[in-house]
Amino acid sequence: METPRNNVLQNFGQAQKAVIWFGNPYMPWHDSQVPGGKWGQELTINADGTCTVQSMVFNDYQRLPIAGQPTEHFQIAPAQAESFLRQILVLLNYFGNCTDDTNATIFTTIQNADSGSWTFTDYPTDEPAINQLAMEIRDSLNCADLMVLDGNGREDFIEKFVVDYDEQDNYHEQLVLTRVPNAVTYCRRLTDGPTITTTFQWPESEMPLLDSLNPVDFTTTIPGVPANATDDNGQLGHFTCTITRRILPSASFSGDYERYCLPTPWANLMHSIEDLLDIPTTGALLSSSYYTRKRRCLDEVIYIGVKFFEDGREYNYLTDDDSIQPGDRVLVPVGGDDSEQELTVVSKHYYKRREVPYPLDKVKRVIRKIDEE
Repeated sequence: METPRNNVLQNFGQAQKAVIWFGNPYMPWHDSQVPGGKWGQELTINADGTCTVQSMVFNDYQRLPIAGQPTEHFQIAPAQAESFLRQILVLLNYFGNCTDDTNATIFTTIQNADSGSWTFTDYPTDEPAINQLAMEIRDSLNCADLMVLDGNGREDFIEKFVVDYDEQDNYHEQLVLTRVPNAVTYCRRLTDGPTITTTFQWPESEMPLLDSLNPVDFTTTIPGVPANATDDNGQLGHFTCTITRRILPSASFSGDYERYCLPTPWANLMHSIEDLLDIPTTGALLSSSYYTRKRRCLDEVIYIGVKFFEDGREYNYLTDDDSIQPGDRVLVPVGGDDSEQELTVVSKHYYKRREVPYPLDKVKRVIRKIDEE
């Protein structure tokens, strides 16, 4: 059954109800009535603003409400509900397939005033327009954990995300992401110098950057410093991150500014903000050479990378000097006669001896670091 894509609102009529089903095939749920059951969620939005959410257990043949988990009831403004219904109809008509199949893992059924209905499946859960609508629905119902259309439920909404960074010489940076206003503010206080502040604010119609973040990803994915890690010798700055959540208490974590103390999503977030601000000079917080580094463990060897030409291949050398960092100048042996050449370090990596990218006996060693005059 094909649905006309032109003039969809006229063809369908006024949408009165949407039932959005999202089944998670990777989340087992034991229920004696549903063998091999998985967990799912059904959200119903009515044009009068009444909404319900029901947790379900399902398999290939049936779906039943989970015993002991009552239906949740919500109320939003009718105008808001009608807007959601229109957007759902238009988006799913464009991105999905209209079908009579209601056994799909993910589908949405929309009903009009004449009790007619269309069911949509196969819509992309990673489509930005669908993601934005899903977050608007979660926000309106104040339920961050809803699966809605894309399955990207959150632990809670983040209202504010603040990072403070300090170095020993009183240099300070601060990064602030806020939901209201929908903005990023980046501040650098130079040692014995001025304070430089850069602010980027999105239009009201755009989804907050905070909606792409799940608080739990920042509080549960920090590796921690290994017991055999070497001392940082004051080379690493210190940071504190505070996440203000809408319902749950605020969460904070801190440590040295290195991979062992930073959560998994950190690099992607900092890279996105650096691209967004697009300013000529940024400091440590937004620099990949800072947030991707880590202190060395005692059982690791140090490989540094250099290039003989700006666009050329990277070559690796071994060193025991952990003070060498990307950007430093080093003296290295080159060629069959091991002639000495001064080059700039472009990368630094720590490897377990059994995991080195090149055999240790095949890699030449750095002669020395060239100290600044």
